[in-house]
Amino acid sequence: LRCEPWLAFVAAVALTVIIAFMIGVPVLKLKGHYLAMATLGFGIIIYRVVLAVPLFGEADGISEVPGFPLLPGLAVSGDFGARTQNYYLAWGLVLLGLVLLLNLIHSRVGRALRAIHGAEEAANAMGVDTARDKLFTFVLSAVFAAVAGVFLTHYNGGIGPSEASVMKSVRYVAIVAIGGMANLWGALFMGVALNFLSLR
Repeated sequence: LRCEPWLAFVAAVALTVIIAFMIGVPVLKLKGHYLAMATLGFGIIIYRVVLAVPLFGEADGISEVPGFPLLPGLAVSGDFGARTQNYYLAWGLVLLGLVLLLNLIHSRVGRALRAIHGAEEAANAMGVDTARDKLFTFVLSAVFAAVAGVFLTHYNGGIGPSEASVMKSVRYVAIVAIGGMANLWGALFMGVALNFLSLR
């Protein structure tokens, strides 16, 4: 089953929004460790589903994924000759994401999110729609993950169930825990540091 990369990109992000919304509505009623365990449990379910469904390639995953064309002569792929442009493209996407998130943090919604992080009950008492804002943040983070996943798939030339393994989830939790849940720069630094250490 093949389709155009841009069409697949739009479909992947749209499907991610739908799934994140469906999961977020009941799961975000949980707090603390219960919320973390629920999201981790869903990751395990995805891992098992991918292993069992032939459409997803089962244990072998999906292979022979072509490069993702961004502009004429510019594409995300695993070709050895494109490693330099992939490096700059990756950092360009990271910086774009940072700009969007920094704008969000300093917006009205960002102030509401900081209030929720500090004291959810107090924010709710002050008129902040905590359920809506938490769901928005959950879906937005899923969109970021979907975009990153699309480019990672085209860079690797494929994707398998290992990308949804428990250890990957633990790694992401470690990045947030060490870098700081409310610290954008800390999470970025720890993400880069852990990825660098994993290459050694």
